[in-house]
Amino acid sequence: DETLVRLPCGEAKHSHPDVMRTMLIIAPLAAASAGNPVTKVLQLLGKLQNQIVKEGEVEQQQYEKFVEWCQDNAKDLQHELTNSAGRKDDLKATVEKANSDIEVDESTIDDLSKEIAEAESDLEQASQVRKSQHADWTERDAELAETIDTLERSLSIMKREMAKGLMQLDKHAMGRVTAALTVLLDASSIETASKAKLSAFMQTQMEDDDESPKGLGAIVEVLNDMLDKAESQRSDATKAETESTHNFALLKQSLEHKVKSANKNLRDTKHHMASVKEVLATAEGDLGDAEKDHSADASTLQSLQTDCMVKASDHETSVAERSDELKALAAAKKVIEDKTGGASSRAYG
Repeated sequence: DETLVRLPCGEAKHSHPDVMRTMLIIAPLAAASAGNPVTKVLQLLGKLQNQIVKEGEVEQQQYEKFVEWCQDNAKDLQHELTNSAGRKDDLKATVEKANSDIEVDESTIDDLSKEIAEAESDLEQASQVRKSQHADWTERDAELAETIDTLERSLSIMKREMAKGLMQLDKHAMGRVTAALTVLLDASSIETASKAKLSAFMQTQMEDDDESPKGLGAIVEVLNDMLDKAESQRSDATKAETESTHNFALLKQSLEHKVKSANKNLRDTKHHMASVKEVLATAEGDLGDAEKDHSADASTLQSLQTDCMVKASDHETSVAERSDELKALAAAKKVIEDKTGGASSRAYG
């Protein structure tokens, strides 16, 4: 019967090619089968519908699992991206802080180096000044000591003569006293006025025609005054030297402590900067790795989203084609039923 293998053009054009091929195969088989061929065709069409529905159900389950897999993987990748972004921010902050710390340490090292150089220079200058002051004091103290010794010897001679009840010196004693007094005239520690008195005394003695020089009491008074002044000058100079020595010792101690403390801070700062540079190098390396990982995760997520969208599109196409197949099969059954009327209930053979 032609109606079993030929459908109206208006219906056939909506059928899926696989459905048409299936019907072309089913029709001869049904015709060769025993019993009612129309019934056989309808049964085969129904069986094909069921098969398509079952295939659709299986595919739907597989697709739902795939969607779940896409969602899970996308979620994991999003989580990784969030974590890597946070890690990048942390590492950038570490790099920024390390660079800032290094800049501060470099400035501190520069300041400490200048501080040490200035302190060492001050100590060197102070040492030179103290050395010069001490040399001056040593020279002046030796001169004052000699002056005091000369005055004491001169006065000793005169006092011995005065102890004898004499108010004048003999030629021999006067010669010794004159020799000592001549030394005093060259001493820088003796005041000009005192030198003038000594000079006048000695001139008087040389011009005196008597066998014995006179004026012993007056010159003793002058020498005693000179001795007091020389001893006072030496005492004041020694006191000043002691004070200068003490002040220098305090200054030296302060400068040496300053240098020692600055050197310690300099070592600590250099050690800290070296540690920070290690942290910086590690952070920069980790940041490079984190950026690569973040980029890789972003690329993987993009690929995943693309693949999942392609699969979703393919699934939609498959669902639509399966729907078309079912519609075509339903239409075919309706056409057969409409064309054959009650033929399905008749027996052939």
